[in-house]
Amino acid sequence: SYREVAFDFCKMKKKSEEVNMKTMPQAKLFKVLPPLERQIDALIAFDASSSELLNGVILAAYFLLYKDLIRLYAVYNEGMINVIEKFFTMSKKDCQESLRIYKAFLKRM
Repeated sequence: SYREVAFDFCKMKKKSEEVNMKTMPQAKLFKVLPPLERQIDALIAFDASSSELLNGVILAAYFLLYKDLIRLYAVYNEGMINVIEKFFTMSKKDCQESLRIYKAFLKRM
């Protein structure tokens, strides 16, 4: 995902000026959201049984993944708020794309 969008979502500061999902232009938003979706899906796909979580290394990795998932969800949520705010000013094609992205967002919740 870093290769596609050239920044790390997990290391973003809340008030970062270089990358802000709330003020990101529509075209860039459509480019950034799909890799973010894939990254969230990959983190959600991690499945460890309760017996595996007794291992200290796996438990530490699980906590790190969970911490990243919370940060990614916050960034994803800000991006979706931006999409919804811009929905009625978009072209028909962009509205269809934003509706597809929003439906995917709802499935993840």
